[in-house]
Amino acid sequence: MKAQCKDRALETADRHCRNCGAPLAGDYCARCGQHESRGDLHFAEAAGDIVGDIFTWDSRLWRTLVPLLVRPGFLSAEFNAGRRARYMPPFRLYLVISFLLFLVVSLTARDSIVLNGDAADDADTVIAIGGDIESLPESVRERVLQAREAARGQDAPSDNSPAPAGTEEAGQIDSKIDSEVESNLGESPGYFQLEMGENAPPWLKDIEARIERNAQGLSDDPSQFLDSLFEYLPQMMFLMLPIFALLLKFLYLFSPFHYLQHLVFGLHYHSFVYVLYLLSALFEAVGWQGGSVFALLLLVYLPLALRKAYGSSWFGAIGKSAVMCFSYALVLIVGFAAVAIMALAFM
Repeated sequence: MKAQCKDRALETADRHCRNCGAPLAGDYCARCGQHESRGDLHFAEAAGDIVGDIFTWDSRLWRTLVPLLVRPGFLSAEFNAGRRARYMPPFRLYLVISFLLFLVVSLTARDSIVLNGDAADDADTVIAIGGDIESLPESVRERVLQAREAARGQDAPSDNSPAPAGTEEAGQIDSKIDSEVESNLGESPGYFQLEMGENAPPWLKDIEARIERNAQGLSDDPSQFLDSLFEYLPQMMFLMLPIFALLLKFLYLFSPFHYLQHLVFGLHYHSFVYVLYLLSALFEAVGWQGGSVFALLLLVYLPLALRKAYGSSWFGAIGKSAVMCFSYALVLIVGFAAVAIMALAFM
């Protein structure tokens, strides 16, 4: 037994970190922290580490998710206090959760939009060829009937007698009815146009031409636009993070907190919002509509997180969260509009 311990001590003394070359006194390097494993890493070992991180209750992922959901601002406060080794790094946490979020969004949102697009196409077909509106979904059928009645009420002859079929007057009335119906059903993406000035640079005019050309075929096949949209959406939300931190910097301009701490808070807050959306999608999938509950949680979370992470008073936390929600909502609207235009231009 003593001989085995002596041999192990000699073996440990001769080992050096393959990353920085420092002497090893255990399985982890005291200088750089790398785990020392003699031999090559195989796929099974890497897969086992990933599965262990996810399903082991004591892993940093679960130690991070629980306070993220039930203790607003706690993780940011711990990061600012220097207690970081126990929890998953904020940037890595955001990457993992955002990957799951946009994967779910790309699957569920595409199906919903395509189904709605099919219903709109059916309505347009019925209007164009005079088909049976009973084949339409109830919500679309009601809108078609209301639009047709409104159009006929405005353009029908004063004696309430129908115009003879095939006459020029009947054709004008039918055309007017169809245009009224289309306007009530919503403007088709194919009518999307941009108005550029004559002095616009050539590259901007080229983008305008691409947008108008792509918009004309959007109603026929929206899948390519959706694929392009979901390709740019994660990048846009990632670019929103420094803007979110900048808004916090303005709100806490005279506080001792620096920009990196605001960015960490933004990573934690966005991670919470993404997890909340995933939970709401999960509950909706099993038939429970809890949208109002999740909206209330989202509204309450931010002031609680500001109070915990920054030590704000209740009045300050509520006031700053209101300003933050309003200003960031404006930024998001501009960002989503820019993403939609980019997706339409470069699809």
